[in-house]
Amino acid sequence: MQFIDKLNAATGNKYEFLRISKLNLDVGANSLSVVCLLPQDITEDKFSEKDKRVIEEFCRSQVPSTFALKIAFVKNLINKEAVSKQTLNYITSKHQTILSQMDPSMTDVKIDGNRLIIDLYVFNTAQYYCENSGFKEKLAKHIYNQNCVDKVIVNIKVCKTVDTAKLLKEREDVKYVDNGEIEIVGAYHYMVGKDIIRKPRYIEKYKKEMDGICVCGTVSELKRFNILDKNSSDRKVKSVLFKFVLSDTTGKMDCLYFARTRKPKANKGEKDFTTCLDVLKDGDDVIITGDYRYSDYSGKNELSVTKLALCKINYESLEKRREDIKLANKIKIFQTPKAYDVDMNDSLLDLLGHCDYIMNNKFMVFDLETTGTDTERDDIIEIGAVKLEYGKIVEYYDTLVDPKRSIPSGASEVNHIYDEDVKNAPYIEDVFGFFMDYCKDYILVAHNGAGFDFKIVKRLAGQLGYPFYFQTVDSLTEARKILPSSRRHSLGALCDHYGIVNRNAHRAYEDAEATAKVFVKLMDDKYRNIDG
Repeated sequence: MQFIDKLNAATGNKYEFLRISKLNLDVGANSLSVVCLLPQDITEDKFSEKDKRVIEEFCRSQVPSTFALKIAFVKNLINKEAVSKQTLNYITSKHQTILSQMDPSMTDVKIDGNRLIIDLYVFNTAQYYCENSGFKEKLAKHIYNQNCVDKVIVNIKVCKTVDTAKLLKEREDVKYVDNGEIEIVGAYHYMVGKDIIRKPRYIEKYKKEMDGICVCGTVSELKRFNILDKNSSDRKVKSVLFKFVLSDTTGKMDCLYFARTRKPKANKGEKDFTTCLDVLKDGDDVIITGDYRYSDYSGKNELSVTKLALCKINYESLEKRREDIKLANKIKIFQTPKAYDVDMNDSLLDLLGHCDYIMNNKFMVFDLETTGTDTERDDIIEIGAVKLEYGKIVEYYDTLVDPKRSIPSGASEVNHIYDEDVKNAPYIEDVFGFFMDYCKDYILVAHNGAGFDFKIVKRLAGQLGYPFYFQTVDSLTEARKILPSSRRHSLGALCDHYGIVNRNAHRAYEDAEATAKVFVKLMDDKYRNIDG
């Protein structure tokens, strides 16, 4: 940028905020064209008409008087996309070696006040060179000269890789299963009935009426109501109704028990009628079996006690276990690839010989189900993929994904995936690295991949720090070329055309399986027509 350096030297750096976007000296046409970039927030007092004339005079002084001069002043609207393009253009033209050792889709640009921060992701083989060859400084200067900013910072980062074996081993080691059982410490002290042999489960597990349940918890709001004998002359107490609330930290349950009274024993100094629950008090831990049913009287479900014993609940262990399970639930259902085992008569791929393109390449055919159709904002809720080798599906992978937000009803109506289905599914961070590694050395195939699936995968690769270097094929684009006379090229229409059954349309694995079969047929038509 000798031109801008001369301008600063001539004006005492008064216009150091200025950048030159375009400088075209055409000797044949005797003309000089200059486009000057100004900061977006420049004001009249910082850069006036007088300042423009100063710069015009300087430009005029750099060429013969016979040259025509065209000069324009444009405000520099800085955006991430433009800076990313400038970065890639520079590397493409100046550093082809680095370009082959990086993933351009992961380039991340941040605007921090009046600073630009550029994160470049390269393979570990190129990290040392980028850090020590002066490449970072040269790139930073190039971007600085094209944008009205105070500083440009270039960071070199290594593309993440995933150790698949370690990842699977970690998931296999997780043995937590939330069966909802609570640990009791010590022996039972029976007050109603005896021989409780079932293990108590979380109160929260019981949402509906059910007989013979077993729960435990701490007693609160204990109340006693005397039931009088209306047929006796002195209206003696016939029985006593005990009502209380049972809580185990997972939920609460209303409980009741009708206790029979017994006559006082004079030899023991008793004066009043007693019951088996007289010593029960708030704060006691108890284990109960009984029937959980709706009460017309109270208008809600209540537990009618059949057996009750004092006990001691290990709440500390319960809380720790529940926290462990909350973490484990996110990975305990991590799905591993499975062998493809379909009746040979049901697989068109196994019965026919295929074109060389299919037989000589390996393909990963995949499909995504998402929270919507916006490739920049919507999230994956299911990944389905099949490995296609030598014209046969040999393996498949299918997993639900928790999008960390509620799935819109419109999306659920299409793919029939609801919040309840994904609540214990892994997050995308848990599975994306594995999926990228699973696809390694395969050509990626998706129906409408160019318009949807590939865009989402590339976006997530950039966000999560994984390289995207795959060769891709969009079966929709291919279908439009190969079957130009067909009016419709949707996956369903192509399945009908080739007589392929999609057992569960709009679910990722089934769509991926159907796409693989359609893709083989399309390629057979394409390459056999070429050969013929």
